[in-house]
Amino acid sequence: MPKAEKGTPKDIANRMKAKGLQKLKFYCQMCSKQCRDENGFKCHLTSDSHLRNMSIFRDNASGIMDDFSAEFEKSYVDTLRRRHGTQRMNANNVYQEVIMDKHHVHMNSTKWATLTDFVQYLGKKGICIVEETERGWYVTYIERDPALLARQEALKKKAEADKREEELAAERREVMRMEAAKALDRAGGVVERLASEIGPRGGGDGVVEMKLGATTTISSSQPKKKKRKGNSGAILSLVEEDEDDDDDAKQGNESMQVSKNNNRHQMEIDMHASSKGVTMNVSKRDDKAHKTNGNSNSNNNMAEKREHKEYHDDDYSSTKKKDYWLYRDIIVRIINKKLSNGQYYKRKAIVDKVIDKYEAEVEVLESSRKANDGGDILRLDQDDLETVIPKELGEKVRILVGKHRGKKARVLSLNKMDYQAELRLSDDDRVVTLNYEDFSKLA
Repeated sequence: MPKAEKGTPKDIANRMKAKGLQKLKFYCQMCSKQCRDENGFKCHLTSDSHLRNMSIFRDNASGIMDDFSAEFEKSYVDTLRRRHGTQRMNANNVYQEVIMDKHHVHMNSTKWATLTDFVQYLGKKGICIVEETERGWYVTYIERDPALLARQEALKKKAEADKREEELAAERREVMRMEAAKALDRAGGVVERLASEIGPRGGGDGVVEMKLGATTTISSSQPKKKKRKGNSGAILSLVEEDEDDDDDAKQGNESMQVSKNNNRHQMEIDMHASSKGVTMNVSKRDDKAHKTNGNSNSNNNMAEKREHKEYHDDDYSSTKKKDYWLYRDIIVRIINKKLSNGQYYKRKAIVDKVIDKYEAEVEVLESSRKANDGGDILRLDQDDLETVIPKELGEKVRILVGKHRGKKARVLSLNKMDYQAELRLSDDDRVVTLNYEDFSKLA
C-alpha cells in the first residue's frame, strides 16, 4: 500500500496515531475507542457496539460513573504518591503526568467537571493537603501507610537516641576535662606547654678537660649529648646538640649513660698511666690548651651574637621543625578541590579539635555575611588545609612551628614579596620573622 502524501488528512492522522494521544473530544470512554477525526467519531456513535454500550449505561448510569471516578482517583493519587511522595506539587503538573498514559480514564467520564473540583474533593476527603495560590492549586500527599509510618518512626527514634548518646558523651568529656583542669590547678601547673629555650648547635660552653694524673675540671654542666674528639689520652670535648622538646626523658637517660661511660674511661686512663708510667709532652699539652682557649673564645662570640639577636630572632636557626602544625582555635582555608565536588574549596574554617596531630575537626565558616551556608563539621587531614594570613596589621596570630610553637603574637609587618611576616610575641615582646605557612590567624 503506497504511503500517504505529506500534508494530506491521511498523513496527519497517521502521525497523530503514532504520537499516541489524540483529541479528547473524539474519544469514547464507554467503548474505550479513540477516533482520529470528527467523521470517524460520528460513524462510531451510530455503530451497533456503541449503541449497545449506551443502553447498558442508561440502565446503571450512576454506578458506571462512580467506577470511572474511582479509577481516575486511584491513578491520580498513585502517581502523586509514587513519583513525588509527600512533596508539595502543582495539581495540574500531576494531572499532565496522569494523562501521559494512552489508556487513562478521562475526566469527562467522571463525576468531576474540572480539575479544581477534583482537587477540592481530595482536600475534603483528607487524602491531600490542598493550597490555592496565584500559580494554581497545589497538593501535598498525606502518607498513611502503616509500614512506612512505622519505619519512619523507628528512624526518628534512632536519630534521637544517637543525638542523646552524643550529648552524654560530650558531657562526660567535659566532666573529664574539668576534673583534669582542677587536678592541674591543684598541682600548680598550666595547661599550655611552652617550648624550652635551646641554644644554637655547638654554641654552649660545655667543655670538659681530662688530664693524666690530674683532677677533672668542668666548665659547664647539663650536657645533652657527648662526642669524643682528639686523642684519648689528652682532651675530651663534650658538645651540646639540639634535641626536640618532646624527648626530655630520653635526654636524661642518655646523659646518665654518657656520664657512666666517662667515669669508666677515666678509671681506665688512670690505671694505664700508673702501670705504664706514661708522661705527657709539655709542648703538646700547651698546644691543646691553646686550642681549647680558642674554642672558648669562639663560643663567647656566638653568645654575644645570641644576645644581640635576643629581640630580633630568626626562628629557623634554633630548632628543628616538626612535620605537623595544626592547633586549636585557628582559622584555616580548605584547599581540597575534590571534597564534595569542590563545594568547600577555598572556604575558611575554624579548627575545633586536633586528632592524632595530623587531622582536625573543623567548622566551616559562612562564605559571606548574608550567606547562611556555614556550620558544617568536617574531619580533614592537614594536607587539605592551609594557613590564613591576617589582612590588617596588629591582628593576633598563633605560631604553629618552631621553638615558639603555640605562642600568640601580633603582626607587625607583611612582606608579600618573600611571603614572610614580622611578629611580636605576646609573652616577652620579642620580634621574630616567620614564613606565611608557619603561623595562622586566631579565631
